[in-house]
Amino acid sequence: MSHQIEKIKSALHGNLGVMVVSSALWSISGNLTAPFYALYVLELGGDYAMIGKILGIAALVKMVPNLLGGYLTDKLGRKQILFTMTYLLVCVALIRAFAPDYRFLIIAAVLEALFMGLRQPSMSSLISDSTTPENRSLSYALWIVGQNLAGVLSPSVFGYIMDQYGLRVAMRWGYITIFALGALSAYMRQRYIKETLAKTQEVSFETKRISELLNDFKATLSSLKRQAINFIALDTIYTLALGLAEPYFVTYAIDAMNISGSQWGLIMSLVTLVYSIAMLVVASPSDEMGRVRFVKASMVSWPIAYLLFISSGSYLQLMATRICVTLAAAVGQPAWTALFADYCPKEHRGRYYAMLESMWGLLYGGGNYLGGLIYQNMGIKAPFQIAIAMMAVGGILSLIFLKEPQFKEQ
Repeated sequence: MSHQIEKIKSALHGNLGVMVVSSALWSISGNLTAPFYALYVLELGGDYAMIGKILGIAALVKMVPNLLGGYLTDKLGRKQILFTMTYLLVCVALIRAFAPDYRFLIIAAVLEALFMGLRQPSMSSLISDSTTPENRSLSYALWIVGQNLAGVLSPSVFGYIMDQYGLRVAMRWGYITIFALGALSAYMRQRYIKETLAKTQEVSFETKRISELLNDFKATLSSLKRQAINFIALDTIYTLALGLAEPYFVTYAIDAMNISGSQWGLIMSLVTLVYSIAMLVVASPSDEMGRVRFVKASMVSWPIAYLLFISSGSYLQLMATRICVTLAAAVGQPAWTALFADYCPKEHRGRYYAMLESMWGLLYGGGNYLGGLIYQNMGIKAPFQIAIAMMAVGGILSLIFLKEPQFKEQ
């Protein structure tokens, strides 16, 4: 027990500890509004297809900033991009807070995609740089769990406020809270984060430098081994499948079961709590026993959990099966995230995560868009059924092709 506590203290020393605390501030406020975002789109005049369109547009917009952010992260360093984009992101919350109709949510989504696309490679690289192969799964788990636990009560509290004062008023106060706590988070990152890139370089966008930029990305791709490519290929299946269904958990719960905001808020609070506990339980074993077995367990169990969710016949069943979905995710999440860092050398991580973020955005956002159309035109279970089929194929392929990495990058 004392050994485990020492490992946790060691992992949280320095940048990772700052990121846990600053991300916890985001989580407290972000968990107020995020579980109900799809309902806000409907409240402001959008339809189910518009939910997917907004998310899909944002994903497309995010692609180019992701690549640019990855290049800048490996040239200028992680810290400056991280805190600057965090300041800009908090301003987007005010657009959502005072949006008169869903079209302003589109504007907010585009701006958020631009700023987040530039920021995400720096954040991912900073977290990876602040871990070691020996504690990587535990470090990622602590980062995710710390922020999740901070926001565990937010959905329940917000669901109650929503039932008392209405969705629109509640969402506006929620986004104002995001602005306030997000600004504090940005300041913490500016004040306390230490740069992890030892040597920075000048940035130029002359024509010859653009060709060098493309060559840099080619070099990053060339650095990936066959094991990494297999894992990324499997990840694409799950990213698209999750994109099809995830935004519509809340709309399905309300359309199928006619539950209240506070009832959904309670489910999401329990989901967050269970997810956090489960991740802490599996994090150290993922480092000690090998990551791949945990990733395979997640890939195989996910479609089963989705099937149970859409087969629910009561509120309690809905709650239990939604928790099953999050358990399926949690059992593999620390190992899943750590594997991406294991496969890439430190000097390539900015561009590596930029390419991954662009791919994830395209697939997940495309899934969001298709999921909305399918939900509206083919039935409320259809996006989940298609996701189940895709995940089942992914689970089978993972058992055949996914292997433990022979060498883990620092």
